[in-house]
Amino acid sequence: MAIINYKPKGEGEANLKLTYLAAYLIATKSTLSAKEMSSLLADRPVGSTS
Repeated sequence: MAIINYKPKGEGEANLKLTYLAAYLIATKSTLSAKEMSSLLADRPVGSTS
């Protein structure tokens, strides 16, 4: 999935990326691999809770 490799240009884009990805995972009833999850978490700013 290309969305996993997309690097957001700010917190707003990071939130949109997660929203899109969550909708995709729910619609397809699929899961992320450990590598994909690590990649997503690396995109989040340190200390971000929202």
